[in-house]
Amino acid sequence: MALTAQQPARIKLFVSAHKPSQIPDGASIVPIQVGCANAPTLFDDMLHDDEGENISDLNPMYCELTAQYWAWKNADADYYGFCHYRRYFDFTDTQHQQNDYGEIIDEYIDEKTIAEYGLNDAAIARAVDGWDVITSPMNDTRLFGGFGDLKEHWEADAHLRLKDLRHMYDVLCARYPDYREDADAVLNGHTACFCNMFIMRREIFFDYCAWLFPLLDEFVQGWDHSRADVQTLRTPGHLSERLLNIYLTHRQRTGAGWKVKQLQCVHFEHPEPVGSLEPLDRNPRTVVPVIFAADNNYVPMLTTTIYSMLSNANPERFYDVIVLERDISDENKQTITDFLGEFDNATVRFHDVTHAVAGYELTTNNAHISVETYYRFIIQDALPFYSKILYLDSDLVVNGDVAELYDTPLGEHAIGAVRDIDFLGNLNMKDGIRAEYVAKQLGMKNPYDYFQAGVLVMNLDRMRDIHTVPEWLEIASQPGFIYNDQDILNMECEGEVTYLPYEWDVMHNCAGRVHGVFDFAPAEVFKAYMKSRQDPKIVHYAGFDKPWKNPWCDFGPLYWAYARKTPFSLQMMALLSGTEAPKSPEHHERAIREDSPIRKYADKVVPIGSKRREFLKVAARKLQGKK
Repeated sequence: MALTAQQPARIKLFVSAHKPSQIPDGASIVPIQVGCANAPTLFDDMLHDDEGENISDLNPMYCELTAQYWAWKNADADYYGFCHYRRYFDFTDTQHQQNDYGEIIDEYIDEKTIAEYGLNDAAIARAVDGWDVITSPMNDTRLFGGFGDLKEHWEADAHLRLKDLRHMYDVLCARYPDYREDADAVLNGHTACFCNMFIMRREIFFDYCAWLFPLLDEFVQGWDHSRADVQTLRTPGHLSERLLNIYLTHRQRTGAGWKVKQLQCVHFEHPEPVGSLEPLDRNPRTVVPVIFAADNNYVPMLTTTIYSMLSNANPERFYDVIVLERDISDENKQTITDFLGEFDNATVRFHDVTHAVAGYELTTNNAHISVETYYRFIIQDALPFYSKILYLDSDLVVNGDVAELYDTPLGEHAIGAVRDIDFLGNLNMKDGIRAEYVAKQLGMKNPYDYFQAGVLVMNLDRMRDIHTVPEWLEIASQPGFIYNDQDILNMECEGEVTYLPYEWDVMHNCAGRVHGVFDFAPAEVFKAYMKSRQDPKIVHYAGFDKPWKNPWCDFGPLYWAYARKTPFSLQMMALLSGTEAPKSPEHHERAIREDSPIRKYADKVVPIGSKRREFLKVAARKLQGKK
């Protein structure tokens, strides 16, 4: 009997997690850390499965079932539900597009997706009210790998043993002979709900747990797992998925008459918390914040640039080095911080900007310019505690103390930068192409004020006044720019620039451009540039001719004087020889569960895009009652 509006159901949806995660907020959403008995760190914002009556120490075998057991023994609710830190039910009435494996794929758990999938108390209550059991969608194993039944599906996993499934079958039939018919129907069938995601009324949940856990305990007692690998050790967790289907099949066959429905499953690819940087606990007058942007492939160059900068830093100042990134590996981060730890007047921090740039089509028109170049647009939000920062590209070396550069007074101006001699040289070309581009695309009143954006002193307060981060990124998403973010900064900040001495951004002689392009610039500009080459404070290897590709390039020996001292020098030498870094095996989160073999086999048997695959997808939708 459904509870009335005056008696709202007490729903507890337990979200199992073993790592810090972004969890939707709500009274009915209960995050619980699993495996706490063996965990090195306990999360303050979650329940812990090792408190009260528990089986937390069995988590390596029982997986998320330790949360289920904890809820059974310690929690009080009218409905008990279970999902994972990256997988949730879609509690709305909207049919969302799903992939070939029956999951809705999205990126982040944020306000937008919480609303889109009803991950709030009101939507959860509406979806649950009046139902006895809710599960994830029924999937057909014939469609996701060509498995004739669930036994073939089990056997296909290299870590699962068919004898263990038979052992569980024997335990079940011995304890509950009347379940044999249902076990045969499920295991010889080809449909099942996976992921151990469900919501049950209290009476049903308690009955299910009292039936399930003694079965698993008896299985484990007679199971030789002394030499099992990590994945095989999770066999009881895998078995519980099959047992859930057997339990529901039996109870419905024997007259339970439960109202059962399936809800779509949402798989979030980035469930980790959106981190934020904090100000340093230091006198801000002594701090020089220096911001970089790089990806994992650019780590050797990034490290060289930072090392050169800190090697010439003022020991009386403190340098807050912040790297904006999306994919730098933990190993590389550790190597960088360990190596640069010799500088006690600096700290190196990393900030993941994946969430900030999501949803924008950020592309570049030059092969030697990566999308990381756009990260400077988000600095104003990523570092709300700074009013002024120094931004440096990662394809340069520093020969002076950047504290002097940072101290440049900007007044009310938004930017401090050096005029771009390459661009100015092109402006004076007889073909008029660059001049026409400036007039039509950039609309600059004085194109000879165009600056180079690889070295910037930024007045963040003024940048915030000019545009919000979404506005900057929206402009950056527009096509037609030659130099991408640099063009945009020049277009939007014209008249807002303090021009710096040329020695702070000395562009090297890429492909002979000094006497083929640079010397077309206005005479005074060219003279200032040539003078700056004699004593450069920053050498910028802008363009395609990089010293890690061509050690004979202009200022190449200077670059390698720093690069050879870094822990990544051998990697850079390998690049010189034309040896590319080996590609890491691509990691795919499995659709049915994280260690399911379905995707691996499905892509071989029914390739993506094939007619057979499309036919089976239609059949799957019909099976699930969808159009």
